[in-house]
Amino acid sequence: MGDGESWRLRVLGPPALSQPDGAAVRLEGPGLALVTYLALEGPAPRSRVASLLWPDTPEAAARNNLVHLIRRVNRLAGETLLIADDRVRLSPRVAVDAAALLGAGAGDPDAPGPLLEGVDFDDRPDLADWLLVWRERLDHRQTETLTGRATQQEDAGDLTGALATAQRLLDLNPVSEDAHRRLIRLHYLAGDRPAALRAYRRCVEVLRREIGVDPLPETVQLARAVERAELSPPAARRRRLPVAMLRPPRLVGREDEWARMEEAWEAGQFIVLAGEAGVGKSRLARDFAASKGEVLHLEGRPGDALVPYTTTARNLRRIFARTPELRLEPWMRASLAWLLPELRAEAGSPAAPDPSLHAAIQYVFQVGLAGVGSFVYDDLHLADAASIEAGFVLISSSFPLGQPGGVPHLICTVRPAELSEVTADVFRRGHAAGHNLRVDLGPLPEAAVAELLRDLDMPQVRGRAGQLTRFTGGNPFFVLETVKHLLDKPDASGPLPVAERATQLIAGRLSRLPPLALSAARAAAILQSDLRVERVADVLGAPLLDLALAWEQLEAAGVMTGERFSHDLVQETVLAGIPPSVGRLLHRSAARVLTREAASPARLARHWQEGGDLGAAAPLFLRGAEDALAALRPVEAVHFYEQAALLYDALGEHDPAFEARLRAAESPWRAEHVASLQPLTERLAAGARTNEQRAWVCALRAGRLLGQGQGAASEAAALEGLALLDRFGQDRVRAALLRELVQARARQGKVQAVQRLVEDMRALHQTLDDERERALGENALGGAYLRLGLEEQAGPYLRRAAELFGHLGDAYRFAWATHNLAASLQAHEHLQEVIRLREDLDRRLGRADAPTLYWANLCELGIAHTRLGQYAQALTWLRRAQAHGDAAGEPPGALDRAFTDLFWALGAYGECLAAAERALAQPDPRDAGGFLPWLFVGRVRAVRGDVRGALQAYGQVEAGLATREFPYSRGLLLLAQAAHCAPQAAAELASQALDLARTHRFPDLETAALAARAEARLAGGHLQAARQDSEAAALRLPTHAPRDDFAWPLLVHCRVLMAAGDAAADVPLQQALEWLREAGQRVPEEHRHAFVNEHVTHRALQALVAQRAPQVAEPAPQA
Repeated sequence: MGDGESWRLRVLGPPALSQPDGAAVRLEGPGLALVTYLALEGPAPRSRVASLLWPDTPEAAARNNLVHLIRRVNRLAGETLLIADDRVRLSPRVAVDAAALLGAGAGDPDAPGPLLEGVDFDDRPDLADWLLVWRERLDHRQTETLTGRATQQEDAGDLTGALATAQRLLDLNPVSEDAHRRLIRLHYLAGDRPAALRAYRRCVEVLRREIGVDPLPETVQLARAVERAELSPPAARRRRLPVAMLRPPRLVGREDEWARMEEAWEAGQFIVLAGEAGVGKSRLARDFAASKGEVLHLEGRPGDALVPYTTTARNLRRIFARTPELRLEPWMRASLAWLLPELRAEAGSPAAPDPSLHAAIQYVFQVGLAGVGSFVYDDLHLADAASIEAGFVLISSSFPLGQPGGVPHLICTVRPAELSEVTADVFRRGHAAGHNLRVDLGPLPEAAVAELLRDLDMPQVRGRAGQLTRFTGGNPFFVLETVKHLLDKPDASGPLPVAERATQLIAGRLSRLPPLALSAARAAAILQSDLRVERVADVLGAPLLDLALAWEQLEAAGVMTGERFSHDLVQETVLAGIPPSVGRLLHRSAARVLTREAASPARLARHWQEGGDLGAAAPLFLRGAEDALAALRPVEAVHFYEQAALLYDALGEHDPAFEARLRAAESPWRAEHVASLQPLTERLAAGARTNEQRAWVCALRAGRLLGQGQGAASEAAALEGLALLDRFGQDRVRAALLRELVQARARQGKVQAVQRLVEDMRALHQTLDDERERALGENALGGAYLRLGLEEQAGPYLRRAAELFGHLGDAYRFAWATHNLAASLQAHEHLQEVIRLREDLDRRLGRADAPTLYWANLCELGIAHTRLGQYAQALTWLRRAQAHGDAAGEPPGALDRAFTDLFWALGAYGECLAAAERALAQPDPRDAGGFLPWLFVGRVRAVRGDVRGALQAYGQVEAGLATREFPYSRGLLLLAQAAHCAPQAAAELASQALDLARTHRFPDLETAALAARAEARLAGGHLQAARQDSEAAALRLPTHAPRDDFAWPLLVHCRVLMAAGDAAADVPLQQALEWLREAGQRVPEEHRHAFVNEHVTHRALQALVAQRAPQVAEPAPQA
C-alpha cells in the first residue's frame, strides 16, 4: 500500500489525524487516548484498554463505554480505523510518525515536539502515568538518536549538520551541559572561535537564569581551551557568521488575540488568557495592559488553595499598600477584619464573614484602584476557590469594568488544565452572563516564528522558521530558548546515554549555595504562600541582617525573585531536596511562628502534620473545618474533617477519628453533593466498633436515602439504628435518628406518625442541653411540617432554628433554615419578608460552595415574584436558576414547576403545558410534590376545551394527594374540579376549599374559594348568596388576591352585580381593567400579548368590556 493510500497519525507534537487526501479528522479526549495507546502499544485486550480509560467505572460498564467509543471514532473517520474482536487494534492503513523513533518503519525521526503536546489525562491517573512513561521513553530514544547522528556527522566532516543536530539536542533539554559543550566545540572546530566563546557565555547565562548555578568544571575547562586556542581546528573550515541579539524580542503573532482583547476591553469584559506554559500569556497580558495606562499586578501563589480567601486577603493588602490613605467606613472595617486581622478595632475576631463582605471588597477595589487602568492577575488557577468566587461577584456587580468610579479592567492568565471544576464553573457562569471573554493562546504559526526571527536579527536562523516551528511546536518560550542556544551547544565525547533532568541539575547547584542561603530557600519553600523575608528569618531563628545577605545570594543565583521563587520548578526541587529530618524541623518552626501571628488553623495543621506532630495537627484541622463552614465553604470543611480523621487513625485514636468523619458526613450533605455521602458512610461503617457508632451510620444512611427521595428506605434505616440503642442513654445519636425518622415519615405524608414524634423529640433535645442539638431538632421538625405542606406549623420551628444557628455562627445551616423559613412564610403570603430573606440569602450564597441551596433560592425568588405579580423579575430569577442548574447538574423538575406557575399566570398556556410536561418527565426525587404539575396540565386542557383530559389529569393529582397532606394543593384541586361540576356540586367543592383555606390560614386561597362559590351559586340561581360571596372576595383585594388570577374575583363580582341589575357593576370591571393595565407593565415583552389577550380571565374581561362599552369609561388595554 502506497503512502497516498495511508492515513497519517501524528502523536509527536500537537496531535493530528489526517485522511489519505490530507483532510484532518479531529480526535480528542478518550478517542485520542485510545488511538495513541494502540499506535504505541499495539493490539491490546479490551479489559486493559477499558480499565485504563475508565478506571473508576465497573468493568462491564467500562467495556460498554469502549464499544461506543470505538463506534464513535470509526463513524467520525468514515471507515474502520479501530478493529475490535477479543483485542483492539489500529488499522494497518494508519501510518504513525513515532514509528521511526521506535525503529518500526517509516516516519519522521525529527519529532516536532513531545508526545501529545498540550494534552493531559489528569482525570485518568493510570493513563496519565502511561503518557508520562512514554514521553520519557521517546525523549530518551530521540536523545540517543540525535547524539548518534551528531557524532556521525562530525566524523564525516559535516560540521554544519552536526551543529544543527546539536541544536536539536538542546531543544530536548536546554540546560544539558553535555549539549552545550558539544556546541561550543563544534563552533570552534568550524573555525569560529568568537561564536564558540559566545556559546559559552550563553551557556553561563542560561544556567544561571534557569537553574541558578554555574557551569561544571569540565565546561569551564573547555571554554578556557577555546579562549587559548588550545584545540586544533581543521585548516580548511569555513567560518560561520557571528550571531548577535541586537534587541530583545517583541510580541509577534498575537494580532488576532490582541484584536479580541480590544473588543472585550471596549465592552468592559473580564479578559481570560488561557494556554499552556510558555505560550506567552503573561507577556501578552502585560503588554496589552501597559498600552492602556497604569497597571497593578496581582497573582495566585502555590499554597493559596488550602485556606478560603487567602488570595483575596493578599491582594487587598497590596491595594492598601498602594493606597495607604484609603478611608474605610466602620462597617467596611468590621467586615474586612475577618480577612485582615490588622483592621480589627478591638481584640477578638469575627466568627464568619457577614453579608457585607463582598460589598466591602468591591469598595476597596473601586476606590483603592482609582487611577489604575487595569490589573493583571497572573496564575489565577492557583487562587483559592473562595477568592475566585469573590472575584466573580465583584465583576458581576461592577459590570461593565473600567467605568468611572467602578472596578478597573481585569486581565487574568490561567492554565486550563490546572483549573479546578469550581473555577471552571465560575468562568462558565461569567461567560453565560456575558461578563468575561476567554482568549485561548495556541502555538505561533510558522509565519509568526519567521517574523520573530527577523526581529531578533540573527542571520543564521532567518531561514529556519519552519524547522524551529516543528522543533518547538510553535511555543514562543521554546522558540526563544532554542534561538538563544543555537550556536552554543556543547559537545561530549561519545553519545549521550540519558537525557539530564532539570531537577537533578537544580539540586546539584543548590547544594553549592552557602549554608544560610540554602536554609533560607528551604524555609521559603516550606512557607509557600506565607512567604516573607522576615518570616523566613523567624523560622530559622537567624538575625534579619544575616538573612538579608543570604537572600541577596539567592537572588543572585536566580533562586528567588523578590519574595517569590524564580520558577515553580525551583521551588519544587528545593522541597524535594529537603532531608526529612530538616523538613520536620522547619515545619514545626513555621507552625510556631505562624501560631504567634494567628494564622489560619488549617495552615497551622498542615505544618504540624508535616512536622510529625499529629496530635497538634488533628484538632487544628477540626477548627479549620469549622472555619470553612462558617465561611460557607462546605467542600473544604469536609476535606479538613477527613484530614483530622486520618491523623487520629494514625495515632490509634479510633473514637476521635470516627467523630471527625461523622462531622464530615453531617456537615454539607443533606442537600449538597448527596452522592458523596455514600463513600463517607462506608468509611464510617468500616470504623464503627460499638452499637452507638453503628447507630450513627444508620442515621447517615437514612439522611442519604432521604436526600435521594427514598422516604420508606430512610425510615427503615432510622428504625434499624434506634433498635441498636440501649433503652437509656446515648441521647445524642438517638436524637439524630429521630430527626431522620420524623423527616422520612413526613416525606411519605404520614401526618399522624409525625405528630406522635414531636413532643418526644422536643423533650429529648431539651435534655441534651446543647444549643446546636436544639437547633438541629427545631430545624428537623420545621422541615417535616414543611414537607407535609403544613407551613403554619413549620414556621415557628424554622424561625427558632435560624436564630439558634445564627447565634452559633453556623452559617451553612443558618442559610438552609432561613431558606425553609422563607418557604413557610410564602405559603401565607408574607411575600415582602420572603423576598427580603431570599435576597439576603442570594448575597450570602454568592460566595458559597452550596450549589443546590443557591439554585433552590433562585427558584424560590422567581416563585415569590410571581406571587407578587412581578412577572418580569420572576422570569429573570428563574432564568438565572436555569443557567445555574444546568451548570451544576440540578434535576430540572422543581424549576419547571416554577416555570409552570409563572406561565399559567401570564396566560402563556403552551409554555405552561410544556413546562409541566418536562417537570413530570424529569421529576426531582427530592420533591415530594413532583406530581403537582398534573394540576396545570388539567387546567390548560380545560382552557382548551378538553374537559375529559382535564379530569384525567386531576385524577393524577388526586392519587398523589392520597398519600400527601398538601392542604393548599388540595384546595386548588377542589376549585379546578368545581369548574366542571353542576352548580350545587361546584358550590360544595368550593365550600370544602374554603374550609381548608380558613383552617390552614391560606388567605389567597380563601379569596379564590369565595369567588368560585359565588360563581357556582350564581349559576344555580342563588343570587343573594352569590352576592355575599362575591362582595366578600372583592373586599379581600388587593391584599389577599388569588396567587395567579387577581382579576377573577372582580370579574365574578361584576357578573353577579350585572345579574342583580346593580348599576355599580361597572365598578369592579373598571378596577379589573386598571389592574390589568398596570400589571401589563410588569409582564415581559415577549409574553404581553398572551397576558392581555389569551389569559382566560383577561380574555373574558375584554369580552365584557366590548359588551358594556357605553358604560365603561376606559377602553380595554391592548398588548
